[in-house]
Amino acid sequence: MSGKANYHGTKGTLYLTDKRLAFVYEKRGIMSKSEHTPVNLPLGAISDVTVVGRGPFKKISIHTHKDKLPLGLPRYEFKVHNPESWTLKIEEACLSLMPEEVVVPMVPTKCAICGTQIEPPQSECPVCGAQLT
Repeated sequence: MSGKANYHGTKGTLYLTDKRLAFVYEKRGIMSKSEHTPVNLPLGAISDVTVVGRGPFKKISIHTHKDKLPLGLPRYEFKVHNPESWTLKIEEACLSLMPEEVVVPMVPTKCAICGTQIEPPQSECPVCGAQLT
């Protein structure tokens, strides 16, 4: 997903991929022009995405995990067309990175000494006191 955006008064393009969120703008000089990327966030570094402001002043606010980025700001704000849609797409992309939980069913076991059925999460037999291994 990509779209026109404004970051601290600088017009550019905001890109959302399956791994990162990046803001790119074109810098024009007298002799040359080049692209710059002042914001290049891995999706794993994003902790929260919200819409702030009202009416034509709405923008997306992106908060980051302090421990996931060695340098950078804790919050980024972008003025984009349809900030609610951007917020949902960023949240979906961040959720797709999360590993699925593996649920291991807790199965009752039998004591090797007396044969009593022991319910999890007990670590010793309630009858004979033998430790489960």
